[in-house]
Amino acid sequence: MKIALTITFANGDKRDADAKFPDFVAFERTWNRSVTKFEEELRLTDLAWLAWHSEKRTMKTQDAFDPAWINTVESVEVREDSEAGETPLE
Repeated sequence: MKIALTITFANGDKRDADAKFPDFVAFERTWNRSVTKFEEELRLTDLAWLAWHSEKRTMKTQDAFDPAWINTVESVEVREDSEAGETPLE
């Protein structure tokens, strides 16, 4: 279970981040929404939060999600290499 993400920062730097099981559990606890509903409604904020939580979990940032970290980000995109062809939430 993983979603492969690419974060593009406002300064032009790019970094890959993989949202994994601990990030999904944290998402559900924080937002009180099931990740299984991503297929129905995946928000830009959801992708950003998962990217941030992955960065926080892997100690690549200590910034709070909003506004500190989010103000440094230009975009978050899903990469094609999520679990070798599996759908992201299998």
